[in-house]
Amino acid sequence: MAELEAKALLEQVLAVKDLIDAEERRNRARVDAALPKHQLSARNLAHYLGLRHKDLRRLQLGLAAAGLSSLGRSEGHVRDTVLRLCAWLSGETSAVPHPLDRAGAEKRLHENTYALFGPRPPDRHVFIMVTAPDAAEVTAKWATEVIRAGADVLRINGAHESPAEWAAIAATFKARAAAQGKPGRIFVDLPGPKLRVEIRTLEDAVIHLPRRKDRMGRTIAPSEVCLVGEHRGGAEVPIPPEWLPQLKPGDTISLTDAAGRARELTVRGRRENIVRADCDRSLYLRSGLPLEWRRGDSVRGSGEIGRLPRQPKVLELSPGDTFVLNASGRSDDASAKVLAFPEPALLQQVQPKELVILDDGKIIAVAQSRGRDGLACVVERTVKSPTRLRSGKGIAFPDSTLSVPQLGPQDEAALSFALEHADGVGVSFVNSARDVTLVGERIRAAGKPGFGMILKLETRGVLRNLPWILFEALKYDPVGLMIARGDLAVELSFERLAEIQEELLCFGEACHLPVIWATQVLDSAAKSGVPTRAEVTDAAMAMRAECVMLNKGPHIATATRMLADIVHKMEAHQFKRRSMLRPLAMAGVDNEMRS
Repeated sequence: MAELEAKALLEQVLAVKDLIDAEERRNRARVDAALPKHQLSARNLAHYLGLRHKDLRRLQLGLAAAGLSSLGRSEGHVRDTVLRLCAWLSGETSAVPHPLDRAGAEKRLHENTYALFGPRPPDRHVFIMVTAPDAAEVTAKWATEVIRAGADVLRINGAHESPAEWAAIAATFKARAAAQGKPGRIFVDLPGPKLRVEIRTLEDAVIHLPRRKDRMGRTIAPSEVCLVGEHRGGAEVPIPPEWLPQLKPGDTISLTDAAGRARELTVRGRRENIVRADCDRSLYLRSGLPLEWRRGDSVRGSGEIGRLPRQPKVLELSPGDTFVLNASGRSDDASAKVLAFPEPALLQQVQPKELVILDDGKIIAVAQSRGRDGLACVVERTVKSPTRLRSGKGIAFPDSTLSVPQLGPQDEAALSFALEHADGVGVSFVNSARDVTLVGERIRAAGKPGFGMILKLETRGVLRNLPWILFEALKYDPVGLMIARGDLAVELSFERLAEIQEELLCFGEACHLPVIWATQVLDSAAKSGVPTRAEVTDAAMAMRAECVMLNKGPHIATATRMLADIVHKMEAHQFKRRSMLRPLAMAGVDNEMRS
C-alpha cells in the first residue's frame, strides 16, 4: 500500500477514534451505571453509537481495497478494531491491546446467551423457542414431540388463559424436558398495553358451522352441532326445549339456512341436556329459522331456532371512508361509522395528521380532526376494498407519543406467575428506559438471581429511544432482545422491516445481548406441515440471531425439526453476519466436468 494512501486512511480512522472516544465520554454516567459484568459491553455500546454517527462507506471501501478490516464486522469490539487499524496504517508492530477484542466479544455474547436460555444445544449455537398453544393442547405427547424435534425454550403468552392453565403448561413442559435431560426453560410474555377498538353497534347473530377439512380442502368430518334449549356460546343451536328429552339417534331436523340452502341435522347421541348432531354441509344459522323434526318418515314436530345473542356489527372500510374514535362507540349521526376506544385520555394525545393503524395494518388511516363526536379519521389504505373490521381488533398510533401505563392487572398476574413458575418474562411494547426499569426492579426486588428479562422491540418508540433502553438493560442480568417483526412491520411499514431488523441485530451484538428473531418463522410449516420457499430462506437468515421463535400450530413439531435442521446446516456457512468458508462439494468437480 502506498505511503500516501496509508496516511490518508490513517487520518480518517483517527477521526473515527475521536468520535467513539467522545461518545464514551458523553455516556460516561450510563456506562458507569451498568452492572460490573456489563461494564465493557456498555463502553462498547457507546463506541458503536459513535461509530454510526458518520457515513463511513467511502472509508470502508478504501480499507477493503487495502486488504484491511472494513469495520463492517466490528459491532462487538469497536475500539479494538479501530486501534488495530491505526497500528497497521501507522506501521506500528505492537498495538496496545484493548480489553475487548473479537474473541472477548464473542465470549461475552455466548455467556449472556447461556445465562438467559440455558446450556448450549449440542448440535448448534442457536436456540429454538416455541410458543405454547392453549393448555388443553399441551399434553405430555405434545411436549415430548416438540422437545425431541429441537425446542429448547417454551414461551407462554400471558395475554391468554389464566395462571391455572399456565401452571399446567409449565409443569408438563418441564417434566417432559427433564425426562429427556434438557433444562426446558420457560418464559412468560407480559401482555403489555395492547390497545383495541370495540364496535358497540349490535346486529342479529349469525352462527357459521363449517365442515372440517384437511389442507387440500377435502372434507374429513361433518359440521358438529350441539342442540340445546338456550344458547350459551359456540356451536350451540337453540331448538324448542320440549324436543330435547325426546330426540333419539337417527332423528333428523330439516331447515333452510340463513343463506337459503336446504340443510339436515342428524342426531348422533346425547350427554346430559346436550344433544349431539351433525350436518354433512356447512351452514349459517340465525334466530327464527323454521325447523322440522322427523323420525323416519314421520313428522314429530315443527318449531324454530331460538334466540341467539346479538353481536357487534362488522364494519366495512374502504380508502376515503371516514370513521370516528370515541369512548362510547356512539354517535348522534346514525350513518356514522364509530369505534369505541376505551382510553379517552390517550385519545386526547393523538394529533391531526398522525397515523392510525387498525387490525395489524389491514387498515391504515390518518387522524383528521377532533369534533363533538370524537376523533375523525380518514382511511388511506386497506388490504382490499372493502376490508371488514371486527370488534376487539388492535389499534396503533405509531406517530403519537402516548403515556401508556406499562403494567396492568393482567401484566401483574403474568409477572407474579412467572416469578414463581418460570425462568423469565418477555416485556411487551417497550418504549423507553423507564419500561425496562419498571420490570427490572420488580424482578430484583423478588430476589430471583438468574431470572431473565426479554425486551420485545416492536414499536416506533423503542427505535427512538433504543440506545437509552439498551444502557438501562445492561443494569440487569440476564437480559435479551426480541425483534418482534409483526408489530414492527405494522408500526414502521413492511418496506422498512428488512432494514430495521438488520440494525437491531447490530445493536444486540454491540452490547453483547442475545437476540430472538420472532414472528412468522416457518409459519406455513407450523400450520400445514409444508413451508413456503420464502419461509425457508427467512429461517436460514434467522440463524444470525441467538434464538429463533416459532408460533403455535398443529404441525409445530415438524416446523421445529425443520428449523433445527436448517440452522444446523447454515452454521457451517455463517456465524452471526460473517461468512464461513467450509469446503463445498460443488467446488470439487472432476476433470471431465472441467474440460
